[in-house]
Amino acid sequence: MPSEPKHKRPADAARTFRHREVQLADGGKLVLHVDGSIARTDAAGETTGTWATGDAEWAVHAIKLGLRPQAETTLPQARRDAQKPTV
Repeated sequence: MPSEPKHKRPADAARTFRHREVQLADGGKLVLHVDGSIARTDAAGETTGTWATGDAEWAVHAIKLGLRPQAETTLPQARRDAQKPTV
């Protein structure tokens, strides 16, 4: 029996991102990695914070990198019914 498909947010593990860096006013950087994780570094290059795509604060930092996080979508009921195996 096939499992029900997972409906994921755009910031999902299967998605890849383009590496980006944004210089911050304090001399640090906000870095977006290809896996979607975000790291904040200080002026010396030391990492001061990291956020994975599933973290609650990820969206706040993603906006600073030009990303527009979207709400999770759901599959319409008609499609869910069509995917159920008949016995």
